Amino acid sequence: MSMERIKVSDSNSGEDGITYLLKSLAPLASDLGGQIERLKPTQRTGFKVLCKSDRADFFRSEIEDKIADVLAIKYKYEFFKRKIRPVGLSKYETELLLTALISADIEDDKRYILRRLRGQYEYVLDGIFNFKLKPLKNKWKEVVSYIPIVFSGKQLEEFVAYLVSEKRGKKVLVQNGKVYDLYYNLLKRSSLLDGKGDVVREVLLSCGAGVEVLGQISKEEEKYLRLFFGCKVSFLKGSLKNG
Repeated sequence: MSMERIKVSDSNSGEDGITYLLKSLAPLASDLGGQIERLKPTQRTGFKVLCKSDRADFFRSEIEDKIADVLAIKYKYEFFKRKIRPVGLSKYETELLLTALISADIEDDKRYILRRLRGQYEYVLDGIFNFKLKPLKNKWKEVVSYIPIVFSGKQLEEFVAYLVSEKRGKKVLVQNGKVYDLYYNLLKRSSLLDGKGDVVREVLLSCGAGVEVLGQISKEEEKYLRLFFGCKVSFLKGSLKNG
């Protein structure tokens, strides 16, 4: 059986995105007998996937889906953070605003990105963003133009609650400071924002229409989940899974 190589790279500033890809793809490589090899340290960061030819299309599909996450979340976050600096919000409230804006169109953005990625053997993330996604960047610029310079906490609450009310996805689960889908898959999109996980931002990025919380979370996390999700968030006792 012949082997195929798939290469993914980004500038060194994109290390968080490469880390996200590696963590997401490692279980797949283990299950399907593929190998993932980090690129040698240079001015770029990345990895190569070596897999059997009859499994290359499946690997490529999974890689493209996760690359679309990186571009639709990490790159969009960095784009918005440079251009959206509202007066009147705390640092964390500003982060919640940026996250809500990202989540509002995340599935549409991913579909657009995936159409630009199909069937490649080498994915250069910064090149894809700079040369293949100009219409998407123009869309993001339009979103920026709608954001007021002054933003109050109440406006943030109403704005994010409205965006959440438009979601038609399934519920997500919060347990022990981590967020899971209903199949108990750990969600980790928020690591693409600044390298750190965060319950409220993870829930927003999940595009879930409701939230079930098991166990303790911080008062701040509970506050914002209640503000944004209202009657669609429930706080339960016990746990779904030991450990």
